[in-house]
Amino acid sequence: MANPKFGIVAPAGEEPKRVLDFIKRAEDSGFDSFWAGDHMVFMRPVAFDVLSTIAAASVITNKISMGSISDAHKFHPAVLAQRLATLDHLTNGRFILGLGLGEAMNLDPYGIKWDRPLSRMVESIKLLRKLWKSEEPFDYEGEFFKFKKAVLGAKPTKGKVPIYIAAHRPKSLRVAAEMGDGWITLPQPPFLFAKKRKQVEEWRKGAGGDLDNFDKCQYLFISMAKDKEEAFKALENLRHTLIWSELYEEAYGVKLPEEYEGFGYMNVIATDEEDKKRIVEQGKLFSKEAVFDFTLSGSAKDCIKRIEEYIEAGVNHFLIHNFSADREWSYKVLTEEVIPHFR
Repeated sequence: MANPKFGIVAPAGEEPKRVLDFIKRAEDSGFDSFWAGDHMVFMRPVAFDVLSTIAAASVITNKISMGSISDAHKFHPAVLAQRLATLDHLTNGRFILGLGLGEAMNLDPYGIKWDRPLSRMVESIKLLRKLWKSEEPFDYEGEFFKFKKAVLGAKPTKGKVPIYIAAHRPKSLRVAAEMGDGWITLPQPPFLFAKKRKQVEEWRKGAGGDLDNFDKCQYLFISMAKDKEEAFKALENLRHTLIWSELYEEAYGVKLPEEYEGFGYMNVIATDEEDKKRIVEQGKLFSKEAVFDFTLSGSAKDCIKRIEEYIEAGVNHFLIHNFSADREWSYKVLTEEVIPHFR
């Protein structure tokens, strides 16, 4: 596939004004998109509101698309619909909503109930789009929400805000295929992406969806260095962040020890020291080879070769999170050597 898109992910926990500088630089460097996780807390406890930051960035940027990766639990759909319509106007249609199932760390400590996340997401998407489309007040009674004579006057500039659904399990993949304007998936080897992409495309075709304008986004951590061994040093102690346990098991057909069954990033509580210790210990089980399989690691040549493999697997939009030891040098190589190779 020619001309894949390249997006850049914000550093976690960065001060908002520094993120604004980061977004402006990303646009000037030629990135197609900017992304940030919509967290209450990360594995370290600092996280600022991404939607407010993107609203501010709309004033200093002109071309770059900007997206958040959020969930359907933290916002009532009517409140979210209004906020997103406002962001759409501020950005001149450049905002993308990434929507996933959420994680316990962003919900449980605050008393936000994390229940039936996929069903809640589906209902929220339907309501967002109905609020943006309907010109007349309407009633709605669903599993999670009830509306009575509801109408939203604030409409997106093109009738809706694009919704990219984050998914890697079969049920959520089907929702992404049938309801999404795009699909975002977690770090994984190209062969695993290809398998999931084939199923997503079959479901999308079956639902009569458009594939030509459907972004298939691969989220990837990158560690650039003079060679793979040097790149691995920056990632060795971060394996619990880079690789989700269930995708590791799926990729290699293995089972982790019984004490880790059902445990992973989605249900870790970042403010619980025992949980944090446990997830780090789990990460030590992931092999060095798996780190290379799940990331972009090594020299510019190594990264170009791996990106080509992902493109062959069907990726058309890369979301890159820079974990290199020398982030300034790697950013320069990424924007001046790696990405231009595909332009």
